[in-house]
Amino acid sequence: MKMIKIVLVPEIELSDQQKLGVEELERQCFSDVDPKEGEECFCAESFARILAYNNNELVGCLTLHKRDRKFDGRELVLGGAVGACVAEYVRGRGIATKMMKKGLEVLREQKCDVACLNADPVKRKTAYMLYQRLGFKLMKRKISFEDIHGNIRYDTGTMFIPLRSKEIFNHIMNSNKTFHYGKGYW
Repeated sequence: MKMIKIVLVPEIELSDQQKLGVEELERQCFSDVDPKEGEECFCAESFARILAYNNNELVGCLTLHKRDRKFDGRELVLGGAVGACVAEYVRGRGIATKMMKKGLEVLREQKCDVACLNADPVKRKTAYMLYQRLGFKLMKRKISFEDIHGNIRYDTGTMFIPLRSKEIFNHIMNSNKTFHYGKGYW
């Protein structure tokens, strides 16, 4: 395996070939996600993708989100580094780690105070452990979000990491209030 190339591509600049490659990788990595639930819940617009290439072949992707939120009277910029996906035949070679580090760097540049993602510690144990190594902490309560139909849904398994504000991170993690993502669970 040659050197893996990690690139940032703004969402609006993704080529048709890149879009197809991302769709195929996501199908492989998230085959256990109900398509209807995916369509209803993961409806937020992303601003960029981190793509990983091996010999010009797309072998990894990560989706980046950013939104302004208000939590418990405080304004904050929330970043999302979600859907980390690596082709099965190249897993275990640090590609997801490189994509996540690049994604977090971009979210800091975008002035995100904190970033979050969802990781099931049972079904996606390897990913969960990676996120812990990078500094993400598991929230011990449910979060909420609005689905495509305007219904409020709740979920667990959300992990946060401070990017530009440890104070905001601590406030979110230590509050007893439900953190609301807004429209779409990314």
